[in-house]
Amino acid sequence: MDAATLQDSQSVRLGNSLSGIASGQVIDAAQFRTLLVSHRRMVRADRRQEQLRGLQDLDTGEVFLTDERRLLDARR
Repeated sequence: MDAATLQDSQSVRLGNSLSGIASGQVIDAAQFRTLLVSHRRMVRADRRQEQLRGLQDLDTGEVFLTDERRLLDARR
């Protein structure tokens, strides 16, 4: 991750993260892993209280969420 991406991710977290996380698209664990290794610029947008792992696209603002238990179980 380069410095520009890191700075962008910090500004998105501070500026838009609460509104973006409030509404997110729930996807399955396989789709989440595909997004995680994609070339899209993503930052973490987890909802720990609800046991959801999340990714937010820096370019579109979209938020993708998955159940962390299914994500971790699928990797075993």
